[in-house]
Amino acid sequence: MKAPLIAASLLAVVSSSAFAGGVAFRFGDESFGVSVAGDMSAESSAQLDWLHHEDDADMVALGLYANGQRGALSGRVGAKAIALEGDDADIDGGAVAFGGDLSLPLNEIVRLRGGLYYAPDATGFSDIDGYKEWSVSAEFTIFQNSAIQLGYGDMEFDAENGGEFEFEDGVFLRLQLRL
Repeated sequence: MKAPLIAASLLAVVSSSAFAGGVAFRFGDESFGVSVAGDMSAESSAQLDWLHHEDDADMVALGLYANGQRGALSGRVGAKAIALEGDDADIDGGAVAFGGDLSLPLNEIVRLRGGLYYAPDATGFSDIDGYKEWSVSAEFTIFQNSAIQLGYGDMEFDAENGGEFEFEDGVFLRLQLRL
């Protein structure tokens, strides 16, 4: 997977009016990413993520989710297929992770978010024996169609050789644009 091919694929998906819903740009200390998300129906959604790590590693994830709401709390639960190609990290492969994320509005401007995903050894392939991801953040609405999210997240791949590759562990900033 090379970055230009991934970027071209993301642009193709973004330009599809059937899938358009939102685009987000994620900036971390050692990573940068682009996400494209959209609702497939009122109760389901999909999201495509591409993240690049400064150690010449690329991660692509495609998730399918069931959306729901309980009072003011909204969220989604589902699965995502994750592929990792790490040239300098010397780890390639993928996993299927299960989990979800929640969102709780505090007022019209501020929203709290949290997410957790886990891929056991049995759903990993090639060099990957497992995957863990979690994040907590606060989202600040700029306009009705844009927001900035500030949070802390961790994305970690377990390698079959007993090691691990920490794709992200730290503060991130995410700019969301709803189309």
